[in-house]
Amino acid sequence: MDITHIRELFRQGHFNVYFHAFEEALKDGITGDDLLYVVEHGEIIEEYAERSRYLLFAITPAKVPIHIVVDYACRDEMQIVTTYIPNKREWIAFRKRRK
Repeated sequence: MDITHIRELFRQGHFNVYFHAFEEALKDGITGDDLLYVVEHGEIIEEYAERSRYLLFAITPAKVPIHIVVDYACRDEMQIVTTYIPNKREWIAFRKRRK
């Protein structure tokens, strides 16, 4: 699966949001509009092929960097596993993990 297919599933409403993702979004002040923006405009910055997951990243129009982990194991439905604002100490330009 690629980002185009993920975006299409999202646009068609073929996705679920894990409760954990809701909890993390609330803690970080991430809105539903923010999630929409990241899926529509973000880029894949990591792939976890063994788990059929991608880490998406975008900076929202409000200048907030956001990461979203999506599960694509089911070709007909995307799962938003978690979302968070990345920590500057752990990421280089929010795209690459620090060693």
